[in-house]
Amino acid sequence: MTAKNIEIETALRSAQASLAVEGMTLTEKEEALVKERLAGNVSQESFLQRALELSRNE
Repeated sequence: MTAKNIEIETALRSAQASLAVEGMTLTEKEEALVKERLAGNVSQESFLQRALELSRNE
């Protein structure tokens, strides 16, 4: 695992822990989208659009 991947996984685990405190979780699709954004594979605009679409479909 690369240093960047470790950083992404650490950030994601931290976010998941924060959500868990509030009784919330990420779906697999949401988690995949967050990972793509953290890796720099998705623009902020695209991320927000896709996140909104996911929230409307669930």
